[in-house]
Amino acid sequence: MDPDVKRLARDLPVARLRDLLAERGHPGYRGDQLARWLYPDAVWRWEDMSNLPRGLRDELAADLDLQGLRSVERQVSRDGTRKHLFELRDGHRVESVVIPMERHATFCISSQVGCAMACSFCATARGGLARNLSAGEIVEQVLRLADDLRDDPLPDLGGRGHNIVFMGMGEPLDNLDAVADAVATFTADAGLAMSSRRITISTSGHAEGLARLVDSPLNVGLTVTVGSSRPELRRRMMPVPGRTPLAEILDLAERYAVSRRRRVTAAYVLVDGVNDGDDEAAALAQALRGRPFKVNLIPLNRIDGRQGPAAPERVLCFQSVLREAGVEAYVRASRGAAGRDLDLSVGEGPLHVVRRMDHHIEDDRRAAHVSDLVVLDHREDQGGVDRAETNMRAHRRRHPPGKGPAVAVEHRKGPKIDALGPEPERHKIADRVQIGAAMMIDDTLRVPRRS
Repeated sequence: MDPDVKRLARDLPVARLRDLLAERGHPGYRGDQLARWLYPDAVWRWEDMSNLPRGLRDELAADLDLQGLRSVERQVSRDGTRKHLFELRDGHRVESVVIPMERHATFCISSQVGCAMACSFCATARGGLARNLSAGEIVEQVLRLADDLRDDPLPDLGGRGHNIVFMGMGEPLDNLDAVADAVATFTADAGLAMSSRRITISTSGHAEGLARLVDSPLNVGLTVTVGSSRPELRRRMMPVPGRTPLAEILDLAERYAVSRRRRVTAAYVLVDGVNDGDDEAAALAQALRGRPFKVNLIPLNRIDGRQGPAAPERVLCFQSVLREAGVEAYVRASRGAAGRDLDLSVGEGPLHVVRRMDHHIEDDRRAAHVSDLVVLDHREDQGGVDRAETNMRAHRRRHPPGKGPAVAVEHRKGPKIDALGPEPERHKIADRVQIGAAMMIDDTLRVPRRS
């Protein structure tokens, strides 16, 4: 960043705003007022901060910028996913994505302009690293996406607010100081007052950054991309992270999981004919068995003609090998890119921004939607509430008979499938489908039967 460019106001640590204004000779409570304007109210002009004296506003405006991002483009997918392209003050551009979930939205945000990790399955890495984002530029992405939701609410979103995942452009642990400062703003009472459990950092396995994260006070979710269990293939797929043995990365991730008392997700991008064999699955199972990990299997989103996603049957075989070895594994399907109707060209995140496709989802509706199919897992929660029945009633209220998505309900107490929806779209399945197995591949719905 050009040293002549003013610092962003949101680069300032929210916890120090009172002290910073006191150092300028103003009452400390002015810092609380400023924090309110910067975060909960999220205003973009100094003159809108009506309870700050004009002299203070002029003083702050002389030293600090309120806006670090300018919206260049907004794309909306058929499934509701929204991609935003932002231009920074130096002309660089980053992308952020709003992902509609069952009862909330997830914001997928960037931490760098470009990426230095050189992963073969990531579009961002092919352009190299331009620079780190500042904490204020990271925070502003979230505020801009929140503005977008206020201006154009998602239907049936509910009132749970949003989650944040660092899965956009860049390697978050390669810019950990700014990421940590942004997380502090997200979770501070004077900032966005979010729970840290609603924030996730996704890393390619940046060893130095991961070691720093383990020793830091951060307590967010962690996802580690594996690539392959074979050292030579992992180095080929992930040249920079692959320099560190996978065993060392998993040991660091396990230390993080144990110290934070929350499991780590191992993300495995399945590339056709490259890392999708049963031997790969067996090696991964051996590395993770009995440890605090779960696995998300992500069929590659095609970047170009050189690599493609693993075939659906290969994905399910890979999942089966892991599960039979006692490793919890889920198939995840792409949002936006699955419909081929968004230009999702950024890195590791928006290339596989996903909605989990099984009953183990973080909000307790236990439903998973894929295009024109809804799979509802029929089971009771700890309070004895029949979630499948509740969700089915909600679905019927939203969609008149014969309209809307087809619905299949798996009854765990018996091998029965209920199929609703328009007659041509009904999935007449005599056996039970495997929850988590339904996925969209090249616009074709695949619903394997349970063997």
